[in-house]
Amino acid sequence: MFAYKTDREKLYSPCKITFALLCSLFGGFVTGMCSLFFASGPYGMDVWISYLKNPYILVLNVLPPIIISACLYLLLNRAVWSFVLTNVLVIVPSLINYFKIAFRGDCFIFSDITLVVEAGRMLEDYKLFIDKRIAIYLVVLALGCALTAIFARGRFEGGKGRFIAAAVIFAASFLLVPLYTSDGIYETKTKNDTVERTWTDSRLYMSKGFVYPFLHSVKDAIPTPPNGYDKNAAAEALGAFADEVIPDDKKVNIVCVMLEAYNDFSRFKELTFTEDIYAKYRELEKMGYSGTLVTDVFAGDTRITEREFLTGLPFAFIDDFSKKSNSYVWYLRENGYTTEGSHPLNAWFYNRENINRNLGFENYYFTENYYKEHCGGDITWDNAFFPEMYKIYAGRDRSKPYFSYSISYQGHGPYDSVTASFDAPYVESGHVSEADKNIMNNFLNAQKGTTEHLYSFVKDMLETEEPLVLVFFGDHKPWMGVGGSVYTSYGINIDTSTEEGFMNYYSTRYLIIANDAAKAVCGNDFLGEGETLSAQFLMNKVFELCGYGGNSYMQFASSVMRENPIIHRSHTVPKLYEDVSYYYRRNFAY
Repeated sequence: MFAYKTDREKLYSPCKITFALLCSLFGGFVTGMCSLFFASGPYGMDVWISYLKNPYILVLNVLPPIIISACLYLLLNRAVWSFVLTNVLVIVPSLINYFKIAFRGDCFIFSDITLVVEAGRMLEDYKLFIDKRIAIYLVVLALGCALTAIFARGRFEGGKGRFIAAAVIFAASFLLVPLYTSDGIYETKTKNDTVERTWTDSRLYMSKGFVYPFLHSVKDAIPTPPNGYDKNAAAEALGAFADEVIPDDKKVNIVCVMLEAYNDFSRFKELTFTEDIYAKYRELEKMGYSGTLVTDVFAGDTRITEREFLTGLPFAFIDDFSKKSNSYVWYLRENGYTTEGSHPLNAWFYNRENINRNLGFENYYFTENYYKEHCGGDITWDNAFFPEMYKIYAGRDRSKPYFSYSISYQGHGPYDSVTASFDAPYVESGHVSEADKNIMNNFLNAQKGTTEHLYSFVKDMLETEEPLVLVFFGDHKPWMGVGGSVYTSYGINIDTSTEEGFMNYYSTRYLIIANDAAKAVCGNDFLGEGETLSAQFLMNKVFELCGYGGNSYMQFASSVMRENPIIHRSHTVPKLYEDVSYYYRRNFAY
């Protein structure tokens, strides 16, 4: 009679196994396509389609999910679990990238993995959302799981062969490393003008999908010399300068404050203010030396501007600083300065507690070890922050010159789009939405308070008798809605492919003010409109006004600054400057 196969026998049949394997491979392909669906961030479907038109972009983005899916099927012997876990491994980081672009205007790169704790805590300030893309993906995920569970049920018998096959595929995948690390492929073969018509690394990254540029960024997280690095030439160039000792009679106290998202929005001609909330700031500018600062970040990643200022290093070498690292803080400490500072929030944020110590700070005051006791609560706003900074300065060890660097928090986004914290709009709203109006004016309300407290702080500090130089600057432009939507609503150009848009997107202001005693010591009036500078050159300008040469690296960097005052992450870095910066970064001098 006829012999019927049992259900178990059907599951283990070669045809069923082959079909399940093919379904797993197809599931990996679908997952890769979904990742590309999220990779274009705020841009439209034309960007997703552009990924499909470039075979390099398409293959380099979907191949890893396919390989992952095949290995998982062999290891788990279940096509449905292979599909689910591949989605977890690929789509979760794709969504992190999607939301990071939406909230911060920046992409998720491999080195950001070290900031996972900070990211989780920061999500408390931002509202995740489900839009059409996420809804479509959830439908695809549900269908994929259901169809795979019902139809792709084939399984291998035994485990040894499966494990060996998975190990072989995994090992063979390392042959692809040159493809993913190649700068030639990244810069030429995957060129995508649909998004790439811009000056920013983030847009360049976005133009290539997500999985591929994320894997390409792995090599950037591992310290590697610049292309064509000449260690001897770098050492010789740096050795041409000697660290300058600051004479005791020329030493002045230096107090620096980086103001969170602080920007003079009255400079935007597109905005018509109903109240001049920046009048006192412009008054301070008339009292000192001020100029435009070009930052490497927008809407977030404060640590970049902060550490560029403290170290003088360009963007490429602002890494984790997990051990003692050269900085201008160490130089001042070597010259007898007390070095300390404060941030009215948590010590874990950007790992400042450890990194600031490695950068040369003897003391640093945070919520945990100072502000909570003196001000109460987890966040200290500017009405208490500035008076506390004055108290800290007044209570310093007066037998030594003093350097401090502090960071405010009041301007930190996001800014509420629903509830108005202002009595009346500070700018005429025109035809913008209620949400955009609230975001703009809640930000300006915070700016108003910062301006008032900053003005009082400066006035009080300038009345002190010992020579004192004050330095203030904004870390980046503020977050203004998903994809910078509020800027666009108010007609402000943030198209970084244009010079105006680039400056609107990346520039803030810096201000250097000295009291009469410091002016006398330095022989400088500290007045006037200064140059437009990159953030890593701001300390050079402070030292120049004080009459200090600085350490050997600062002197070298100042020679570069005179020729190239703006060196941005999206610009080509002068070769010798790149090599010397790398050499200096890797050879601790103190």
